[in-house]
Amino acid sequence: MRQEEGRRLAGRMPEPVLGRAVAALLVALLAMAACSREPPDLNAPEPPWILPAEYPQAFRVEGNRILDGRGAPRVLRGVALPDPVWLATRDDATLGRFDRALFREAAEWRADIVRLTIFPASFRRHGEAETLRVLDWAVAYARRYGLYLIIGLHGIGFPPDGRHVSLHDPAYGDLYQVGDAEVRRFWRLLARRYRGERAVAFYELFNEPVRLDAAGRPVAGDRMPDWLRWRDWAEALVDVVRENDPAKPVIVGGLQFAYDLSFARQAPLRRANIVYATHPYADADWQTAWAEAFLEPARHLAVFATEFGWDERRHPESAYRGEGRYREAVLAAFDRAGIGWTAWAFSHSFPPTLLRGPDRRPTEYGEVVRQALAARAGGRPWLPGLPPRDGEGPPPAAPRTAPALAPGPIPLPPTRAVPPALPVLPLPPLPGPARMPAPVLPLPPRPVSPPTSPIAPPLPSR
Repeated sequence: MRQEEGRRLAGRMPEPVLGRAVAALLVALLAMAACSREPPDLNAPEPPWILPAEYPQAFRVEGNRILDGRGAPRVLRGVALPDPVWLATRDDATLGRFDRALFREAAEWRADIVRLTIFPASFRRHGEAETLRVLDWAVAYARRYGLYLIIGLHGIGFPPDGRHVSLHDPAYGDLYQVGDAEVRRFWRLLARRYRGERAVAFYELFNEPVRLDAAGRPVAGDRMPDWLRWRDWAEALVDVVRENDPAKPVIVGGLQFAYDLSFARQAPLRRANIVYATHPYADADWQTAWAEAFLEPARHLAVFATEFGWDERRHPESAYRGEGRYREAVLAAFDRAGIGWTAWAFSHSFPPTLLRGPDRRPTEYGEVVRQALAARAGGRPWLPGLPPRDGEGPPPAAPRTAPALAPGPIPLPPTRAVPPALPVLPLPPLPGPARMPAPVLPLPPRPVSPPTSPIAPPLPSR
């Protein structure tokens, strides 16, 4: 009856009105498809992927450890993606596509976690709906392959001063410029959306805090008052997140481009469930040694390296001031301190690049990271001799929980000021100098190239 009545009504409608009605319906259907939380390629045919039985779990911080839903320590390792909204809206193979295959590749590298950070300018240009659409797709991809996500705001600067690194894109404007009101709006939106979504494991408030002078140049020689100002700003933002998502851990970076956590040990955030980010690139230790910047803090606080890496143009291994090569030293330091990590960048266009090109073959740096992930697969605190992940060799005799770490050092290649494996606190102090003297000249600006935009030809950089 209803179908017949519909045909009679359609017969009585003037043709232009009927045409407009059909057009409106099509627009509505297309809008619904565009706003779908499920990406169009999610269920395309592919070889099956078996998820861990316990996935997904909620994480929490206790002391200097990240614990999973069963209370077992987890050390999550993976890769960091460039701005997913930028990639998804461009949909350009020369820049890098944002699709299901990218997440499968990360999973095949044996990543546990993928970091996604969004430029403030990208959030302004594309708006709330498009940002959530892309992040919803990321959640669907992550759930497909048993991956966890870190979602963050990719700012660089010092919000307490209102100063941000200046990097102008013709289409997007100043990439890093952002006001406090916009930051709060960003985090209210994301915390409301992903409250209770266990695939989203952490929120990272702000990519790289760094103090700047009036001309926008990085300032050397951070002091405790600088940290306390940053801490106050971060605590206020944590409160915004917790009003909307009270349970998810929040990641807060150190000073000096999120590298230096030396002040956090004495003055941690006065909030629970906080993880502290460090970015120990090959050239990051020019002023503060690893021991002070993040290894000693990791004895007392939960520390996660949300970025690290090297390339010969921007972060050469030769800039590393410790013993041996940076690549072995940094991974050994993470292992000994129980620090999780995401290597920057799972891309062929945002350096340092883990991928060579659109075919996603690894660079030399990428191959090091790929092998490191395979050797440490499963998110356990890693030391030689631990049982393999399910499906990789004989099954472990014990249940799938993180094994206890015996106190005392494990022999490793010589590195600079690496702490022993993590016994129960308290721990003895690290040997060696507390702080390397700062150079006379101010810290030179980190070289950054403008990201590719719809009309800007240069390749992007972090």
